[in-house]
Amino acid sequence: MKTMTHTSRILMFLMATTLLLSALPARAGENGLFTPKPATRAATLTGFTRPRAEMALISENAGKVLKVFADIGDPVPASGVFARLDPTFIELDLKANQVEQARLGSEVAYLDKEAGRYRTLVLEDTAAQASLDKLEQDLEKSRHQLEALKVQEKTLQEKLSRCEVKARPGWKLTARNIEPGEWVAAGQKVAEAGDFSSLIAPFALTPEEYAALSREGAPPTLTLPDFSVSVPTKIYRVSPDFDPKTRKINVDLALGGGIHELRGGLRTELTLKVPDKSGAVLVPKEAITERYEEYRLTREDGRTVRVMPLGPGPEGMLRVVSPEIRANDKFQKEAGK
Repeated sequence: MKTMTHTSRILMFLMATTLLLSALPARAGENGLFTPKPATRAATLTGFTRPRAEMALISENAGKVLKVFADIGDPVPASGVFARLDPTFIELDLKANQVEQARLGSEVAYLDKEAGRYRTLVLEDTAAQASLDKLEQDLEKSRHQLEALKVQEKTLQEKLSRCEVKARPGWKLTARNIEPGEWVAAGQKVAEAGDFSSLIAPFALTPEEYAALSREGAPPTLTLPDFSVSVPTKIYRVSPDFDPKTRKINVDLALGGGIHELRGGLRTELTLKVPDKSGAVLVPKEAITERYEEYRLTREDGRTVRVMPLGPGPEGMLRVVSPEIRANDKFQKEAGK
């Protein structure tokens, strides 16, 4: 018998392998498998719009209100002046200061001239050194008093400018606490204003909801149910703190365009997809087998797992729950395959 060639041996091995594999039970290929995805639920949160920024208008001086330039709902004028206080007493103090400065200026000039004359007399030994020292001391004292009056003048001028209660031009008044002729004290809040050029909607989110908001691929959308419109938003600011009472995180969303009336108190709704608390997963309908009112999924290796259907899911999927399903488990897409 002739010796079998190397090539013939390889061909016989391949044929035997093919016959052996054909005798094994069929298994679903990778394309016939799926991994259940965690089911989600829609959490709808309600928030109300607010101005992007707010500020209290404080009177820095005490005095009588002469004029108020805006009412509630009105924008602050382009000058930025909301109200003007009576500056009469400050103007009188400023006038008295200027008069005293003029007097001291004249006194400094006289003493400087007199001190110069005494310096000559002292050099000629015709005047006492003590008299010269006294004149120079008086001259220095008057100069210091004059400098103090100049500082006081700047303080009075600053107070005079602050007889006008100012705010940012264009901001709208949300509260007004004074009327012309009324006396206000220093430090009194006379009005409140807000920046309504853009709006924010504050929300208090659980860590689970905040994680869902952060996972959003596109900017979140807010719905205004009272106007039947949806507007794009972006995260404006997130509080780094955590409220231990509510166990929530404060998040402000800035609203984009599409709102005809920019004001506070508009009801908004934010819908987030958060994990289903039941622990349900999504599976294809055709992967479920029903027998004797039991529902089962078939694993990759042919074993079955009992599941409990909870209802339909998105895109024709079913929501099911089972303690035997773990992350990354693979099941057959079609039952019995």
